[in-house]
Amino acid sequence: MSSANKTSLLSSCLLVKGPKRELSIASLGCLLGTVLLLLSFQFYQDAVSYLSDNQGPMDYFTINKKVEGGALANLGKREDSFSPEEMEAIKKLDGVKRVGGFVRNQFPVTVYIWPTGTVGLGSAAKADLFFESIPDEFLDFVPEEWTWEENSSLVPIMVPKFYLDLWNFGLAPSRIEYPPLSVEAATGMPIEVFIGKSREATLDGRFVAFSKRINSVLVPEAFLAWANRKFGQPDAGDFFFLWKNGVIEGPPHSRDELGEFLEDPDFGSWEVSPLENPAQRAPAISVLEKRKESLRPSRIILEISEKPSQSLLRHIDENGYEMNREFPEQDKIRQVTRALLLGMTGVGGLLSLLSIATFATSFRLMIAQMAQHASNLILLGFSRHEVSRVFLSRFNKLFLLILLASVGLGYGVKQFLVAEASRFNVVVEGGFSAQSMLALLIYAIGFLVINKRVIDKSIRELSQ
Repeated sequence: MSSANKTSLLSSCLLVKGPKRELSIASLGCLLGTVLLLLSFQFYQDAVSYLSDNQGPMDYFTINKKVEGGALANLGKREDSFSPEEMEAIKKLDGVKRVGGFVRNQFPVTVYIWPTGTVGLGSAAKADLFFESIPDEFLDFVPEEWTWEENSSLVPIMVPKFYLDLWNFGLAPSRIEYPPLSVEAATGMPIEVFIGKSREATLDGRFVAFSKRINSVLVPEAFLAWANRKFGQPDAGDFFFLWKNGVIEGPPHSRDELGEFLEDPDFGSWEVSPLENPAQRAPAISVLEKRKESLRPSRIILEISEKPSQSLLRHIDENGYEMNREFPEQDKIRQVTRALLLGMTGVGGLLSLLSIATFATSFRLMIAQMAQHASNLILLGFSRHEVSRVFLSRFNKLFLLILLASVGLGYGVKQFLVAEASRFNVVVEGGFSAQSMLALLIYAIGFLVINKRVIDKSIRELSQ
């Protein structure tokens, strides 16, 4: 007898109506579980892709010292900066990979941005600005134009990406003379950079990149070092009250101005005191003998592990620092997304396990109902494998229909969610990725293997 005839004969002999209620419950559970598992796996990939394209990295922080008190209380105080010893102490803490300092400009900066693309044409956006620089290794990427030499005609500028968003969705709609700008258009805008209160120098600038990591207006380190040397002005810590004969003489003087009095025969008897503490007097000559400290960073950037270590958090708290994670709102998005996906995976997995158990019970019941027929067929010479293959074939057909329905339902649900997300300017690709389909295939194979073992075991028990 041919194999096809054997299969047809066995199917006819073992034809029995299964428990419809149990099979319906198992099919529904399998359908919902498969849909949830498929969608959770796909949504995880979509979430990872979206967050990587729309947020700064999760492991970069900035730290600064707290500023307390009002304007009068802080008038004349030296800028709170980080000493090399403080930076080294932070670098040694658990989880800290690298530490870099922000160097700021020591001169006033005013910029004119010409959105029309031509200087003098249309209206310019004017702003008093600041420049900072950090080591290139902390940038999320280094543009090709991110180089500067003393004879360069252009100053490359990098600003946060959300500055451009503020222009497009905040400033431009309220000012008819300012058009919305794409990234390409913004990088083509000419910028005039005026240095000094009296505009001692005018330079050409250009936006060369929009950073998603650093919340600052950045220029190359080489340019800022050169500009600070040439145009830098002394800060409040370099000004002192001058005491003559026990009385303050005139307004505060800078360190350089005090040096001009060095030839005065009475200079040796003069005293000075810092602005923040006028009563703390010292010989004027001591100020000139003390070398001016190199510019220290007022804030620093850290590269750390995904979560701050307890030692780092404790060190920040004990020293009164403030830690600002770059774009911290993305943390909440990641946490909520992770919780939702874990919930979907848990529910989907639970439904799948329950459907496996229900399928197993249903097919055990079917085999029990045909126990006498199956035993007789085995005695007539049919193998247990041939008998179990009949029941397995019926299960495979049912499961294949469920699997196809799951893919169709999952696709429809995702297309609906993608359309809803687009209303909130969240762009996500439709359909399922190759990784998701591979995961579905592995899931299907596992489902089939488990039920095959259940059916084979039930048939073996009949022949014992």
